[in-house]
Amino acid sequence: MSENQNPLKPTEVRQICFDNGLIITDLQWQLLEEWADLLLNYNQEINLISRKETDLLWEKQILHCLSLPVYQEIPQGVEVCDFGTGGGFPGIILAIIRPDLHLTLVDSRQKKAAVVQQIVDDLKFSNVRVICGRGEVLGKQDEWNQRFPVITARAVAPLIDLVRWTSGLRKPESALHLLKGGEIQDEMNALSLMYSGIKISKSLIVLKGYTKFAENQKYIISINFSSETKNSDNY
Repeated sequence: MSENQNPLKPTEVRQICFDNGLIITDLQWQLLEEWADLLLNYNQEINLISRKETDLLWEKQILHCLSLPVYQEIPQGVEVCDFGTGGGFPGIILAIIRPDLHLTLVDSRQKKAAVVQQIVDDLKFSNVRVICGRGEVLGKQDEWNQRFPVITARAVAPLIDLVRWTSGLRKPESALHLLKGGEIQDEMNALSLMYSGIKISKSLIVLKGYTKFAENQKYIISINFSSETKNSDNY
């Protein structure tokens, strides 16, 4: 059976979340469904997700992002930067299920940022802002410099690059939570050699009632920084 046959339905995704301790209210779920419909509509104009996988939106995109709060607890009321947000993954999802958070969605691609801003406007989010720009540049601006205690990303770039690109945006005491797949131990080792005073954890996404993330080596990587963190290049 191919992966495209019998994709998970929204109700099945919600049940998996419930089975894994993530309770989503009826109003939050309704908003998730409204967002998903809008995203698919705008996706016909600009690629927010692969058009070959729109039938897998709830399974490969939304459930994947919902696994983050299953594994990592984000403190109440903090500012979170979703770096390279693309279509709003996982930033908009976090904004819906954690309305206490203040999300800043960052993407360097103007077209994607504009569409995500339109979605934010359509759904009248009060806890989300969208910024178009590169992390290295934004991090040098007073408004964004060392602003965020938490940064999230669905990562395709090497860990060292993501740490470097977000360095100006992070508070000295901060956490970077990444949804990342594949063989990544070498990247983790390289990052540990480059930076001292960081703590890196790797969690294979194993969900009750759903095994594909684990089978496909999907991880949540959490990198915790402190005021003691140093880049070995500075020695």
